[in-house]
Amino acid sequence: MVQSFLHEMSAAAGRDHVEFLLEVINSRPEVAVTPASPRPSLVPARASAVVRAAAERSGWGRRALAPGRGLGIAFHYSHGGHFAEVAEVSVASVDGAKRIQVRHVWVVGDIGPIVDLSSAENQCQGCIVDALSTMMLELTMEGGQVEQKNFDRYPVARIGITPPVEVHFLPTDHPPTGVGEPAFPPLAPAVYNAVFAATGQRIRTLPVSREGYSIGA
Repeated sequence: MVQSFLHEMSAAAGRDHVEFLLEVINSRPEVAVTPASPRPSLVPARASAVVRAAAERSGWGRRALAPGRGLGIAFHYSHGGHFAEVAEVSVASVDGAKRIQVRHVWVVGDIGPIVDLSSAENQCQGCIVDALSTMMLELTMEGGQVEQKNFDRYPVARIGITPPVEVHFLPTDHPPTGVGEPAFPPLAPAVYNAVFAATGQRIRTLPVSREGYSIGA
């Protein structure tokens, strides 16, 4: 929600969103981590680094996209991990309905030293698939019971709609932090911001079906 609203602000101001996002991040004062205050906190320099790296790897501002395609970027900090993600999407009308295809996702994280790179990459890729599913899923209640009894009515993302996911970690020597969850939250705002870039239309609701969209191949 926050990352989508920041994009609305940058669009209203006529600003490049990466530049706007970096300005917002760097307006936050540094919070020192000391023995008396060991709780990890967002570090603007680390946050800026992952945003810049994600923009660079996705070709942000350097390549022309076909009509109906757009790029969106979002940042998130949690569990001591700093993550930025860029999504490239296309939006088309299929049988009168609006369909979003997530074509590529770039993930950049700073979680300190990594011992098992393959597992860390897999965690991030899993976050993207899980987040993509969450954009489509909804539970409804009838008579105090959940109506969706199985996965035929609760359709998690399958391989056919899962985009290529490039994961990159910045080599830093900060204390190791979490990787299993911080890559999940940026995906939805990155996709929604990309949809606006492609169509000029805002999505402000989950699941996407509530606003007449579907996610497909």
